[in-house]
Order: sequence, then structure tokens, then C-alpha cells
Amino acid sequence: MSFPADLTTLLRERFGWDSFRGEQENVIRTLLAGKSAFALFPTGAGKSLCYQLPALLLEGATLVVSPLIALMKDQVESLTRRGIAAARIDSTLTDDEVAQVIESLRDGSVKLLFLSPERLASRSFRKHLRAINISMLAIDEAHCISEWGHNFRPDYLKIARLSRKLKVSRILALTATATPAVAKEIRKNFRITSACQFHGGFHRPNLRLSVEACTAAEKDERLLEKLRTHSGPTIVYATTRRDTERLATMLQKHGFSARSYHAGLTPEMRSLAQDTFLNNDTRIIVATIAFGMGIDKADIRCIIHYHLPKSIEGYSQEIGRAGRDGDVSHCILFAHKPDTKTLENFIHAATPSPQSLRNLLDRLLRLADPGKSFAISPYELSVSLDMREETLRTVLAYLELDDIIERTGNFHAYFRVRLLRPLERVLAGYPAREKNRIRSLFAAAESAYGSLHFRLYEIAGQTGIQREQATEIITALADAGDIRLEQRGIREVYTRSKTTTFIVAAVIEKMIARFESRASFEFERVRMVMRYVEARQCRPRLLARHFGVAAPKPCGVCDLCLGGKPIRWRDETLPAIPPEEWQQMLALRKEDHAALGTPRQLARFLCGISSPAAYQAKLQTRDEFGLWQHRDFLDILTMLEA
Repeated sequence: MSFPADLTTLLRERFGWDSFRGEQENVIRTLLAGKSAFALFPTGAGKSLCYQLPALLLEGATLVVSPLIALMKDQVESLTRRGIAAARIDSTLTDDEVAQVIESLRDGSVKLLFLSPERLASRSFRKHLRAINISMLAIDEAHCISEWGHNFRPDYLKIARLSRKLKVSRILALTATATPAVAKEIRKNFRITSACQFHGGFHRPNLRLSVEACTAAEKDERLLEKLRTHSGPTIVYATTRRDTERLATMLQKHGFSARSYHAGLTPEMRSLAQDTFLNNDTRIIVATIAFGMGIDKADIRCIIHYHLPKSIEGYSQEIGRAGRDGDVSHCILFAHKPDTKTLENFIHAATPSPQSLRNLLDRLLRLADPGKSFAISPYELSVSLDMREETLRTVLAYLELDDIIERTGNFHAYFRVRLLRPLERVLAGYPAREKNRIRSLFAAAESAYGSLHFRLYEIAGQTGIQREQATEIITALADAGDIRLEQRGIREVYTRSKTTTFIVAAVIEKMIARFESRASFEFERVRMVMRYVEARQCRPRLLARHFGVAAPKPCGVCDLCLGGKPIRWRDETLPAIPPEEWQQMLALRKEDHAALGTPRQLARFLCGISSPAAYQAKLQTRDEFGLWQHRDFLDILTMLEA
């Protein structure tokens, strides 16, 4: 296959740029030469062009694995406007729409397909891909594959193995934030040589980095002062959902146009906050780290970290959202030492206890005999075990990588049906035997609020009609226009390996060690943030070294280069727990909530850390949630266990 010697004509005609930036052309030519590549470019440096342009020249389709639906949607819309055939497959599409996209891939009318790592992991979806010529696989946010990456995603762990199963010849890994250790792991997983790793630079001279020490009591006034001094669109990052809402309300009272944004808001509220910010109807977004990825806004003038960031990698990604238009932007970090306690509390609470891991693994490894399948609901398991779903999925991913189980598909276990005409009229024309089956199926459903609720597992036991048969009957009625159907309750199907032998106790101990090792690394991340705050030299140089990039000359514009003195932490001694807070805790414990039944569950709740069981029980609206947010989690746990 021959390619044009001069790629700039294609760049100009299809993308509207006169020249390549940084290492873009080198990455593209490496891919066109049939090699895999790793692009470590800063936020806003044009990573997406590195797969978009070669996709137009390569025969076959380019798959792009992306972690966010919104990100995929924006990319597809942007490419379509340029006349480039792109599509996405995600959970918002119907089965018919997915089938249409797959057919477009087969006939070659789609060149770029965006999908989630979870979709790529689906065995049934990979069957479709085997009939398609895949010229390249691009992995956006590739640091998510690393256990030591700052935004680890369990399903990313499996991408390297899946790419080999699909026999993809070219891999492009892309990220803005990978330390040398993470970069090495990414290259190893995807078999990319060090010569094919490209750095897009790191230092952006238009960003003015500064750190200011302050007490908790000073923070609000300091925030108001910064927002009055620095005009323009601003993101204020805070640690908890409650903090974002309190700060947004406080700013509104002082006359600022501000909204909060966090994962606990409804999709409609999140979209409203994001859209009004992008359209400059809202000047300030007060957000958790749930906000920002994929935000295409070039004129963000200020990023303020109201609390300490969780990691240097996260901090770098967040400040990278400022000043993409090249104009001066300010990145201000408030340094308050007790914030480290909140970050450490999150790590303690997010790390599953050895007993909870034993309970989960004992349950999973005994669900099926070797070679047999079993179905689980990760959501229901996470609630019943009160374990974060991300943690549970990490356990499942580890078991897959160890060849103990394999995910083979999924199905809906619960249907809600509304008859559009009387059942007997629906049955007219069916053979007598089929009429009786459908009648018995509908008789076993529960009636509520004008709808029929089919719990397919229970119905199979009552009627003898297996889940697959019941699904076929109900979906056929929906296709015929006789009923309105809602499918709910996803169950994931796994098969236990019949060739891998293992000792359950050994698997459990290995899993416990993995999570303990990860927790230790997370604590080290917090210490790295503290060292950044306490720095005595140019801040951009420190960040560059952290990511293994050749350190630039002193920037001349950060707080330290401008003569600022190194930060001295202003320690604050917390007073003893006042009697009224003790009484609140005791009264809460006497209520005997199942979601707060163990000392660990209660300690998490009092430290302001959400859990699946407490969330389902709607306890997080209680005043006691986060009562002891700034106190040591282990101290609280020890006290409650006494």
C-alpha cells in the first residue's frame, strides 16, 4: 500500500490545518509504516488527529476505544461535519441501530468506529468484528490500562489481550498523563518499542501555576478574591459532591454565575451545567473530577483547586483544560494540610477489607462448575456486599486475566410490559398450544401501576418456560406492536475455565495482596502531591520530570520563579469531638440501618464516603453524612470497633 509523501495536503483539505504540530506527523508516519505507536501528548496537543488522518488512508476500519459516551458522541459529530465516515456503538443505541453500524463496517462505508472497552470485551460483539478488516486499534486515555495509572479502568486491562485475539496489526496508545512506569507498562502490554514512543512536549508557557497555603476558614474568602481578580470561564475543583453544591450556592449569593457538577446529579442536570458553561451562560463550574474529560472549550481562563488533587497525574490533566487557545490562564491550588486526611480516608474506604474480598470470591468461584456458565448482576452484588462496583469489576477483570473465568455475554433479567390491546385479541391467530404458553407466562407476571413486571428467573421456576424462551416470546410481541417493552436488570454471563486449576484460598490471598499493594501506591500519590506543594523550584519543571519528560528551562512565570517563597504547611489541630456530634452518631447507630450495620460502614458514612448500600437506602441526604469528614478514618474505625 502506498501513501502520499506529503501528508499536509490531506491535513489541509480534510482537517483545515496548514501544518502538523509537535510529533503528530512522526506518529502518523510510524502507523502508516505498519508499526504500533505510543503518543504521550499534553491535553489539547492534538492526539485525535494521530488516528483520524491515517484512518482515511488505511484499508479497512479503525477502532477507537474511548472511556466516555459524551467523548465518543462529540468525536463522531465533529468527524461527520468534515465528511469523514464515523460511527459509535454505546449503551444509548438500540439493537437495530447497533446492527446497522456493524453492517456499515462490513460494507466499508464506516472508516472510524468509536466504542467502549466494555463493548470490546463482549464475546458476542467480537464475533462480528472477526468478519471485518481492522486496520488499526487506537486506545484513548491509555493510562487506564495500568494498575498504576491514576484513572484505572478494569476493562482496559483486557484490551491488549483482546487486540491479539482480533489480530490487529497496528496499535496506537494515546494519553496525556503517564509516568515513566506507566508508559513502560503500556508499551509492554501492546508490544510497542521505546523507539515508537513520542512525547509531544509538556510545558505550556501560557499557564501560570501557583500554590497558596490557607486554612479552612480562609478558603471561601480567598476563592471569592481570586474570582474577582481573574475574569473569564473558570472551573473550581472540589473533592466531594456536597462541597461542590455548597460552594456553587455560596458563589451565587455573591453574584457569580455558578453551577455545581458531580456524578450524583441527574444526566439532565449534568448536561445543563455543561452546556451553559460551554455556551458562556455560566461562568463558573464547581465540580468534582467527574467534570472535564472531553470538554472542548478553548478559553478557560482559570482552574482553581479548592482542595488538594488526588494525584499529580490528575492535577496535570485538570490544569491542562485551561488556556487551550494559547492565552494566559491561571491555575491556582489552595494548600490546606488537613485535605490530605480526606484523600487518605477515601483510599482507606475504597480498599475492600480482606473479609469482603473473601465473601465475594467465595461466592463467585462456587457459582459454577468448571466449564459451566453463571450469571451475576454487578450492581446487585455491589449493594449486597456494600462494595463499590468499580472494585467488584476489578476483581472480575483480575479473574479473567488469570484465566479463571471469562465473560461471554449479558442479558436482561427483568421486563416491564404494557399491553397495547387486550391479551385475548393479541393471542388471536396463535395455535392453541402457543396461546396457553403465552397465557401462563403473562399470568406469572406481577401487575403494578398499569404495567406487567416479568422477573424472568422466577417465572422460569413457576412456569417451566426458560428465560431464553420467555425473552423470545416477549420480544416477538414487542416487534409485532402488541406491547410496549422496557428491558431492565442487566445480568452478565461468565464461564468458569475448565482447564485452569486453582486453589480458592490462594486466589483470595493473591487478590488481597493486589488491593493492599494498590492502596500503598495511592498513599504514595498523596505524598507526591504534598512534595509538589512544598517545592522550592520551578513548578512546570517538577511536573515535566514527574512524567519523564526533559525538563524545560525555568518557566519564569510560576509563583516560585516570580520569587514566591516555598509553602509552609499551616497545621491545624482538630478539637475533640464535641458532645453533640457524639450524640448524633449514637442516635444514628441506634436507628439500626442495614447499610450502616458494621463499624466500617458507619465509619465510611461519617467520613463522608459513599457506599452502594447507603446510597440505595438514600442515607446520603442525612446531616450525619460527612460529620467527621476531616478526621482520620482509621481513628474513627478503631473508635467504633471498641
